[in-house]
Amino acid sequence: MNAFPTTSMTLIEKIKSAPPGADEAQWVRFWDLYVPAMRQLAKLKGGAKNTEDIVMRVLERLVQVLREGRYDPQTGRFRSYLATMVCNEVHMQHRRDEVRHENDHMAISDEVAEVLPDTSMPMDERLEEDWKRAILAAAVEHVLTRSALSDRDRSVYREYALEGRPIEEVAAKFGITRNFVSQIKTRIERRIAAVGREMAAVDR
Repeated sequence: MNAFPTTSMTLIEKIKSAPPGADEAQWVRFWDLYVPAMRQLAKLKGGAKNTEDIVMRVLERLVQVLREGRYDPQTGRFRSYLATMVCNEVHMQHRRDEVRHENDHMAISDEVAEVLPDTSMPMDERLEEDWKRAILAAAVEHVLTRSALSDRDRSVYREYALEGRPIEEVAAKFGITRNFVSQIKTRIERRIAAVGREMAAVDR
């Protein structure tokens, strides 16, 4: 399995302190660690149609925040800060869409667009659950697309575990026993759980 990389706040500190152009390696690592869950969270919060745009705008804003020292780890977990930024950007995207729909050419003010999350308060319980769901979805995607799985095992898992097809139907389709279908599901879910734990622990 391609293990999902782990990190700590050391990575954030490196990004904050590195001069522009010298932090490429840190941002590549950051991308691997956080962007999959950011995409999934954006989708969960209603930004499925503009997921990539939302994530890129959050990352652009985050570059400024970190380089200007506006994120203080003492005020809260980084994932709380990042999740709130994603949710804010989804909200702003909805506003942009409404403006375009109404043929109103008023731009969203820079003052509103620059509002940053308040990390002095604990992450909202619902947002915490959404972040956990986003991590799980990102872990599933990571394992199914980047792990060394056979095409058969990947398809068996998709059809049985994700699409909910009857085990008898899946077993017959792939010419394997029901017990083997269950074994494939268990093996892949162990990988997913391991990746999910690593993703969830990055800022603890």
